[in-house]
Amino acid sequence: RAGWFGAGAMAQATGLLHDLGKYTERFQKRLEGEVPRMDHATWGAVVARQRYPSLGPLMAYAIAGHHAGLANGTPGNEQSRRLSLTERFSRENLDGLPPLLSDWEREIALPERVVLPEGFTPRCPRGAFQLSLLTRMIFSCLVDADFVDTDNFYRTIEKRRLRAEGNGSPLPDLREKLNAHLVRFPREGGINPLRAN
Repeated sequence: RAGWFGAGAMAQATGLLHDLGKYTERFQKRLEGEVPRMDHATWGAVVARQRYPSLGPLMAYAIAGHHAGLANGTPGNEQSRRLSLTERFSRENLDGLPPLLSDWEREIALPERVVLPEGFTPRCPRGAFQLSLLTRMIFSCLVDADFVDTDNFYRTIEKRRLRAEGNGSPLPDLREKLNAHLVRFPREGGINPLRAN
């Protein structure tokens, strides 16, 4: 779905890396019922940052948060039980991760490079906002694809019809529908002029 907004390679790499932590002996023991819940996302975030220095940090947010939601970049909310991305990349946390098995490098073919969507040029003063929105779009695609894939796994076991993928409308069609809807709003008074602007 990220291809609709020009971020197909970025989303593909994010999807391929999101469960990388399952390539550990510890996770394999979890599959056998020997280990309780464990972090299987941080390894993918680490590799994303290593392989794709410019966009990997954005991908890391989506990968690290694909079950718990997007984390803060830095610590600050002491009431949150979720680690910030900075804390997840701390030496102490990384040292606590089980070793990653090398099998993944033979089994997962990552794109050579990822780039910003064509025509996407972050501009000051809104560049950080634009990049955060792109991150949220990639995150949304990842969470949706992960849910559909898991649901289809169980549907196969239960011999039910699989959930179809890619049934949505392309972004340009959605933009046309939104614009057609917005032109019906009053152009004067209240918040409508700001909304139109």
